[in-house]
Amino acid sequence: MSERRTIGRILTDVGRITEEDVALALAHQRDHGGYFGEALLACGLASQEELDWGLASQFDLPYVFPDADSVDPEAASLVSPEWALANLTLPILRTEHTLKVIVDSPLKTESVDELRHRTGLEVELALAGPSVIRDLVRQVYARAAAAEAAEEHQTPVELHEALDAVMLADSPRYGVSVRGARAYAWWDERGLIRRRPLAGDWRAALEKILIPGVAEMAGEAHRASWEGELNRAAGVMPVHIHFMADESGREYLFKPRKVGASLEERFPPPSDGIVTEVQLLARSGTARFIVVTEPAELGHEILPHLPSLLLDPAWRSIYVHAGEQLGEEEAFSLRMPADPATWPEEIEALRAFHFDVVTVDLSGGDRAWASNALDIASVAFLLWPAGEDAGPALRAGVRWQLEIERQADGGLGWSLGQLNG
Repeated sequence: MSERRTIGRILTDVGRITEEDVALALAHQRDHGGYFGEALLACGLASQEELDWGLASQFDLPYVFPDADSVDPEAASLVSPEWALANLTLPILRTEHTLKVIVDSPLKTESVDELRHRTGLEVELALAGPSVIRDLVRQVYARAAAAEAAEEHQTPVELHEALDAVMLADSPRYGVSVRGARAYAWWDERGLIRRRPLAGDWRAALEKILIPGVAEMAGEAHRASWEGELNRAAGVMPVHIHFMADESGREYLFKPRKVGASLEERFPPPSDGIVTEVQLLARSGTARFIVVTEPAELGHEILPHLPSLLLDPAWRSIYVHAGEQLGEEEAFSLRMPADPATWPEEIEALRAFHFDVVTVDLSGGDRAWASNALDIASVAFLLWPAGEDAGPALRAGVRWQLEIERQADGGLGWSLGQLNG
């Protein structure tokens, strides 16, 4: 059996780096430690993609650039999104006897062995970069969720029911699309477009609550835009209205008008990628995070808002704390007694209420309350001081760390990663 070539030799053979580059990287490795590939990156001699390709070549594995459309849904369904993100391992094709799996490293023996044992199939590996796999996981499971939503929401609804869903989702845009005799309400729910066929005389219902209405502002015009409000029993919704019509149908578009500072203005949310990952973990039923902030005061301010910023605002959340801070209207707020020794018992009593999300802002004691807090809801955010040992959280079952930093320009820097003991 021939000796496996090194990354340096592979990249040299294809002309990507020179022998002088190899010597420079080796010198950097001697001075700073780490792997040879890391030295190539630090010296600017190779890109991460080239190193990934070299690693695949070293182990005689295909280096792939898959897209979500090419992933076999049956294969992907063999693992949860949390497992795929945690292991950076995703099954993409299942046949009668084999399972093709994308990994970010050929040394992923534990996750591959788990799949082989669970399915009884022969596992074939392909390599892709970590960022490629993370993006693929987001897309594949988001599409699966969208397909489930499409199946669930085909029953016609009255206009007021659709608007109730809009308010619960805190949608940034929503509307009605008309084609012939068919009319659909739609709304944007954190990047996922929900659609429901409309029942009844929705047009009369809209004219009744929209002030000023389409007939008054558009008349016979094919296009019109104005500011108004949807005046409903559940509350007034200030909106920007855009209307368009031609022989093919009609489009009504509504965008909320801001009245005062919005939650997103106070706390700029993270990238869509982080939001999607948190939601995937939440749907898996085991989304448990410690939250570390800089400065520390930011944690007390933002913690009760995390369910609304990252998840569905309709989820029932409870904010558990021991200070003078108050919860916001979207979360039930419960203040703990002054004695930390009583916290585990107090928290245990909350299990019976079956909340969807719990956010916990407690400090002091031996943190024995951490494992109890995770039993309150399947999704949990525990505020954790920067630099403090995360061992108690890890032992309690927390597997993810969410970091939030206030930046000089007033924005927020967000990062999500696995929790290491």
